[in-house]
Amino acid sequence: MRTGLRCPACILDDLRGALEDSIPDEALRRRIMGQALVWLAGALDYDRIPSYFITRVHRLLKEQAGLAVPFRELRRRCNESGLRLAPLVQARADAAVGDLERFRLLVQWAIAGNHLDFRTVGTGYDLAPEAIEVALEGVIGEGLAIDDTPRLLELVRRSPTVLYLADNVGEIALDALLIAELQRYGCAVTVAIKGGPITSDATLDDARAVSLDRLAPLILTGPDTLGIPIDEEMSPELRQALARSELVIGKGQANYYALSELASDLPGQVACLLRTKCLPAAAGLGLSVPRANVAAILTRPAPGP
Repeated sequence: MRTGLRCPACILDDLRGALEDSIPDEALRRRIMGQALVWLAGALDYDRIPSYFITRVHRLLKEQAGLAVPFRELRRRCNESGLRLAPLVQARADAAVGDLERFRLLVQWAIAGNHLDFRTVGTGYDLAPEAIEVALEGVIGEGLAIDDTPRLLELVRRSPTVLYLADNVGEIALDALLIAELQRYGCAVTVAIKGGPITSDATLDDARAVSLDRLAPLILTGPDTLGIPIDEEMSPELRQALARSELVIGKGQANYYALSELASDLPGQVACLLRTKCLPAAAGLGLSVPRANVAAILTRPAPGP
């Protein structure tokens, strides 16, 4: 999905939210916003994906404010919430009747976890950690606006190699349950994690905090980017994994931005599990409401044996 006319205002509003929550100095906030405006005015290119610009204004915030890990405490508490929820979700999955219902439940909770996006189009940077579990139950209650889980389960059953593109802190504890389910079907799963902290995207430290490193091999997508980069910042490991995986599962809207551009050139099937955060992204998936839970296959299932 490429940048549209609505994107610049959204990018700047997100930066405003991050500035207000992470920097008490009003003069510094204004200086960073001014620098971001100047940069965006000169760099705006509608052929790029939105996450390219979001990444760079957040890097500007980190550099100018001297914040190596913005929202550190909120990130930690989200991971703790995910770990508290995970055994409860697993118990529900174990009680589900039939393979498809079990698989769908784990997919739904992985998507609900995608609600934990600090950006202003998500939960906002003022997210109250104590409200997380109730919020995710509410997301589950909405159901799936796009439900390709039966087709996805078919793909899982015949895809020996799976690349799983992780997204947010907290969410990754619920991803771990779905990844374990993929392994139950015999899939060799590789998990791609961000190389540095940006907004709520999970890093290697976050993956270790929820023991994801004990479950599956981890690779880095590149540096601190929102979603996977599709330019020169993509790591060689990610390029190789994309080229050899029979199924790619991307979590979150920023990974959807990237995969919607890459899918037609990848040899494997591509699925996106996300909660949409804006109307342009939702419309790209054929939806008419900005916020919806989506389990969508972007490429046609391969013919059966």
